[in-house]
Amino acid sequence: MPAHVMIIAGETSGDALGADLMQALRRRQSDVMVTGIGGPKMSGEGLASIFPMSEIALMGLKEILPRLPQLFKRVDEAVEHALATEPDVMVLIDSPEFNHRVAKRVKAKRPEAKIICYVAPHVWAWRRGRARKMKKYFDAVMAFLPFEPEVFATNDGPPCHFVGHPIVDRLEELEPLPDFKKKYRLKADDVPLAILPGSRISEVNELVPVFGQVLRRLDGRIDNLRPIIPLVPHMADRVREMTAHWPNKPIYIENEADKFAAFQASRAALASSGTATMELALCGLPTVVAYNMGLMGDLLVRIMPVPSVVLVNLILDAPAMPEFLQERCDAAEIAPVLLRMLEDDDVNNHYRDKLGGFRAAMRQAGEKPAGRAAALTLSMI
Repeated sequence: MPAHVMIIAGETSGDALGADLMQALRRRQSDVMVTGIGGPKMSGEGLASIFPMSEIALMGLKEILPRLPQLFKRVDEAVEHALATEPDVMVLIDSPEFNHRVAKRVKAKRPEAKIICYVAPHVWAWRRGRARKMKKYFDAVMAFLPFEPEVFATNDGPPCHFVGHPIVDRLEELEPLPDFKKKYRLKADDVPLAILPGSRISEVNELVPVFGQVLRRLDGRIDNLRPIIPLVPHMADRVREMTAHWPNKPIYIENEADKFAAFQASRAALASSGTATMELALCGLPTVVAYNMGLMGDLLVRIMPVPSVVLVNLILDAPAMPEFLQERCDAAEIAPVLLRMLEDDDVNNHYRDKLGGFRAAMRQAGEKPAGRAAALTLSMI
């Protein structure tokens, strides 16, 4: 009989991971049967989703609370499917609010079920006790970050395997723009500065004014400074409006290939903390990171048992990206550091050297992350 793998993805990025996993599974076993929940990408690979993924792709209390009865009903349906069809292995991708409930209930009813968590929750950042709790209902964890297996082992969690981060493959698959500077009319003496103020409205509202103040402090200190802002679709109009009166007219980037070409062409970057810092590190671009989450951020920074909130710094175990958090997210502190990065070759090269090992740290030799995930999934059967 063909292997039966049940996959649940609860939002867009998980849908992409699930689709890649389905392809990788079929490269190993062409007749593998996949059931579960996914979005358009997984449907494109042949999944008949139990119900539309959009019904569980919710974020924040304002979205979740009014839909709680429906969400609990969808948890029931996912559990019923798993118990009725008895898949050989289940792969639950991210979305812990939904997927961990499913895993707990399936394990309670069917202890022999093999269940994998794909994308480890950030137990390294806070609530490390979650690792031990997960051991009760997950048989394995597939992690994106190279230090996560040690964190799970130290905290008595389920076996955790670093499979590599798909961001590396995504960057390598993009066709490079042959002449970014020509397309965007950058002059030979222009100094491109990538600016990434985040993808959430709260981040943009907090950081764009600070980043604008940084540019005003640099104005006149760096000749021909050209800010380059990659836009995310849902925040594009807001960012354009808020940056229209910056002292240096920004160049706006609206597609991913051009974004990475901009990183390659830039002298340095000023960015919000988040996934963008990993993209910048993969391009080896010296970056200053800034973030302010208000009172909640003050609490998290105090309780997080790690020396940095920037993943790049944690992965490299070095201050590869200077970070300015909370009350230090201030133009007066940020501008001098960024100025040295922009005008001093030795300082710029120092940070490029620190980032030089990041790409190798983020992937395992040999197979791509989806291939490793597929191999581990089938090994559980």
